[in-house]
Amino acid sequence: MEEPSDGPETSNPDSAKPNSADQDITDKETSKEKALAKTLADQLMALSGQTAVAAKELGELFRLELQLSAGDAGRLLLTWLALFPAFILAWVSLCALTAWFVYDFSTSISLALATFTLLQIVLCIALLLLRKRFRSGLGFKRTKTHAKRLLQGMTDETTEIDKKD
Repeated sequence: MEEPSDGPETSNPDSAKPNSADQDITDKETSKEKALAKTLADQLMALSGQTAVAAKELGELFRLELQLSAGDAGRLLLTWLALFPAFILAWVSLCALTAWFVYDFSTSISLALATFTLLQIVLCIALLLLRKRFRSGLGFKRTKTHAKRLLQGMTDETTEIDKKD
């Protein structure tokens, strides 16, 4: 059963128009969304500006530290170049001291000179062995081996394709 109505609904002029209270709420929500979007956009712009400033400062700091490091690297190289003759002199002095002890113990100049020479020869042999060991590590052996395997695999694949055709 339907309830009786006061009249035809089309006769009410306000029913065809949206309610002004609903329209006010919609306008307020829209204005809140616009304000929120504007606030978010402003915050994003501020954040991007801060990020740009931070990146610029970081780049400048990197450049300055690189300049300092380059200067320190030059000074470090200079100290190593100065230490090189000092190491040689220390080695020769140590060998001479050992030869002196041999002379003092045996009172033989030839045995002392032989000791000095033998120490120099031992150093040379040790350095040559190290050189040989380090030189064998040169040449990218693993890379060459891997490249050969890749090329071998490619040629095997092309050979198989040619045989199928």
